[in-house]
Amino acid sequence: MGNCLKPLKEQPPPPPSISPKPLIINPESNDGGGFRTIYQGYINETTFAPSRTGIAVSVMECYQDDTRDIQDWKEEVKSLGSISHPNLAKLLGYCCEENRSFLVFEYFHKGSLDRHIFGKEGEALLWEIRVKIAIGAAQSIAFLHSVKNTALYRELRMYNILLDEHYNTKLFYLVSNKLCLLEDSITTAFIGRTEYVAPEYVISGHLGMKSDVYTFGVILFEILTGLKASDGKKNKNLQSLHVWTKPFLSDQSKMRGIIDLRLGNDYPVNAATQMGKLIKRCIKLDTSKRPSMQQVLDRLSDIAEIKD
Repeated sequence: MGNCLKPLKEQPPPPPSISPKPLIINPESNDGGGFRTIYQGYINETTFAPSRTGIAVSVMECYQDDTRDIQDWKEEVKSLGSISHPNLAKLLGYCCEENRSFLVFEYFHKGSLDRHIFGKEGEALLWEIRVKIAIGAAQSIAFLHSVKNTALYRELRMYNILLDEHYNTKLFYLVSNKLCLLEDSITTAFIGRTEYVAPEYVISGHLGMKSDVYTFGVILFEILTGLKASDGKKNKNLQSLHVWTKPFLSDQSKMRGIIDLRLGNDYPVNAATQMGKLIKRCIKLDTSKRPSMQQVLDRLSDIAEIKD
């Protein structure tokens, strides 16, 4: 991002510059360790200082550890500027005072993906939009894998996939989870909903880039079906995802039994079937049989071209 990172004045934005209504709320305190709220704010177009009007931005408050040096925090924030990609949320600046700190990002017009898939955000997302979002997310992950050569893990969650006004994906990637200590954060062996956790981590504690592929497969499943992977209405025996979805993802006729009902018949059946097969590959127990994120991206691009 380089010169896109411009520090704000080192004081909290005045109250009028932050909307009291949050743009994004992660309502599941067991997913990610706590609640995260992102507010709408405004900055001056020229100085990037907090303003009552100007450029709309998303403002996230961070909860700092009292024992942590603020200069260390600033250095970690600045490290975000070393990575830039169209499908990564763009950091515009930061401001801080005592133990109150804020990260300022570009404005996420459509909020987070989970609000559209699981919430009541008006009409359901069209098939083409879902595929577009999935491709954007895959592009960001494949890019980060190529430059970081490490698993993203906690960053891959529905609520971290943010959308601009044209439904372009903006993955919320912090590099270091230490940048934002959630107010009621907790330390557990497994962080987040367990259906997102790759089996190899549960068994051995090992994480690799193929673990991200598994997590992305779960997210892809949720995008396709509109269901949470642990949804008891469909998964009555609470079996693991790769077990209970296998009959559906392997059969075109059965696929209709789990695809999002809000789509009606407005989706290409062959494309949805190919999506199911891709998900099945992503969530394989054997990591060597999972595709790379670049291969996932290539396959999604092919699926986007299928119109029947």
